[in-house]
Amino acid sequence: MDTKQKELNITTIKEVLRQYLQEKGFRNTPERYTILEEIYNMEHHFNVDDLYLLMMQKKYHVSKATIYNTIEIFLDAGLIRKHQFGEKTLTSSSYEKSYFDKQHDHLVIYKKDSDKEIEEIIEFCDPRIQGIKEAIESAFGVTIDSHSLYFYGTKKD
Repeated sequence: MDTKQKELNITTIKEVLRQYLQEKGFRNTPERYTILEEIYNMEHHFNVDDLYLLMMQKKYHVSKATIYNTIEIFLDAGLIRKHQFGEKTLTSSSYEKSYFDKQHDHLVIYKKDSDKEIEEIIEFCDPRIQGIKEAIESAFGVTIDSHSLYFYGTKKD
C-alpha cells in the first residue's frame, strides 16, 4: 500500500473512532488515536505485550491498562478483530486491524518441538468456504454475519 493510501486510511479510521467515542459518550483522548495509528501501521497480528513494547520503544507514555481498555473500545467499534491462536504467551489473545480487511481465515504454524510457539501465521481466502457458508445459511435458515476458521499444524520435514 502506498503512503498516500495509508494516510487516507489512518484519517478514515480516526474519524470512525471519533464518531464511535462521541456516540458512546467516551472521552476523546489523544492516547486512543496514537494507539490506533500504531496498530494500523503494523503489518502483522499483535498482542497487548507487543503493542505495549512498541509504545514504550517510541517513548509514548501509556500504561498497559490503558492499552487493554483501548483494545476493548476498538473491538466494539469494529476497528480490530480478536483471535485465539492457541499460542503460549502471557496474553493469549492476538489482534489484527480489521476496518479495511476482507474476511479471511488463518493457518497457524507452530515451531516443531515447541509448546505451541508460533512460527508463522498465514492468512488465506478460499472461495469454497463462501460456498459452505451459503449452504449452512440455506440449511438452517440463518444469515451468517462473520466466521473464523483456524487450521493448526507444523511444517513437514
